[in-house]
Amino acid sequence: MDNLCAYIASIKGEATEPVIVCRTSRDNSYTDQDLTVDSQESVFSFSNGVVVKYSTESDQDDSDERLCPECWISYEVLSEPAGLQVCPRHKTFISHCQELFWLKINKQHFSSG
Repeated sequence: MDNLCAYIASIKGEATEPVIVCRTSRDNSYTDQDLTVDSQESVFSFSNGVVVKYSTESDQDDSDERLCPECWISYEVLSEPAGLQVCPRHKTFISHCQELFWLKINKQHFSSG
């Protein structure tokens, strides 16, 4: 069983394995009531056959840069080859700080185990 943490670390450029072989991205940004919403979606294909969708959405406002602004981040395993199971299959975060903390804790857990 593979942990989604390894794929997220690779997507974030913090790991070289598993290897990304293809990335497609789409900008879904929009304006709603004079507020610009930055919305991105990327699909990553890995050399072992796993495919992961990475989505982000955030407001472009003038919030305090010392705080971790709220945003929506999602990772979803779209497909995996027979005999390989990635867990969890889906993970969402409400800020980059929460995402970084989860990644740090999980990378420590799996590198020590």
